[in-house]
Amino acid sequence: MKIKLLLPLIISLTLITSQSFAAFTPLSVAIVPPIQFPPEDFSITGLRLSALWGQHRDVYGVDLGLIGNITDQDFVGIGVSGVFNATYGNTRIIGLQLAGMGNYNQQKTSVVGLQAALMTNYNVAESSVYGVQLSLANISAHTDIYGLQLGLYNRAKSVYGFQIGLINVTDNLHGLQIGLVNMNNTGPFKISPILNVGF
Repeated sequence: MKIKLLLPLIISLTLITSQSFAAFTPLSVAIVPPIQFPPEDFSITGLRLSALWGQHRDVYGVDLGLIGNITDQDFVGIGVSGVFNATYGNTRIIGLQLAGMGNYNQQKTSVVGLQAALMTNYNVAESSVYGVQLSLANISAHTDIYGLQLGLYNRAKSVYGFQIGLINVTDNLHGLQIGLVNMNNTGPFKISPILNVGF
């Protein structure tokens, strides 16, 4: 009888201990994968410095790359690179995500502060920006903007504040669009030149 009770516990412990868990380290130094320490299956909880670019499982902290930063799963913190930041898991920006060319976030993204890139901010999944999104093209069809979206082309799900650019597109506008072409898919004026207002 006691063996029957212990059997589920033994099986559970065996399954848990057989799973692969990422090792953590407070510092990573990379030239280009695989020339980096520690290897890419580690989670960084502090600082990642990349001479060209680094790639790791998770990054929690500050991520600095001359060319780029790649995170396979979760990123939380500040990301700055000369060319690109790419996160394939969830992204939580605390203060700043800055790239010389583009920011690419594939899963749920939350930005509190500034998301800026010279060419493109591309948030694929459901996301939110509390602050400013700044780029030539802000492609964020599933993103709620609470503040300002500024670029030549701006696309957001909902805007609570301002969209300023040549072409502005949103599904729900609670504020102002200023641009050559302004589109608010649920507003009284679906297309409006120069200025569009939503409530």
